[in-house]
Amino acid sequence: MIKYTCTMMSISDIYYATLVAGSDDEAKNMAIAEAQKRGYGDSRPRNWSVRVLEADVEGPARILDFGHREA
Repeated sequence: MIKYTCTMMSISDIYYATLVAGSDDEAKNMAIAEAQKRGYGDSRPRNWSVRVLEADVEGPARILDFGHREA
């Protein structure tokens, strides 16, 4: 597994997620699902940027932190 950070910017907000996933696509999909679960609007995979924080992380895929801030 890999530890990722995912971010998405809207006109007035920045959304972020730190998570563990198996691939970039899985990380984006997990971030989108979490954003929708929390009612943060309509996000699409192309709107999220994904960066690797750490390789070879133990454990299952999971959200570690999620939130948003005003831009």
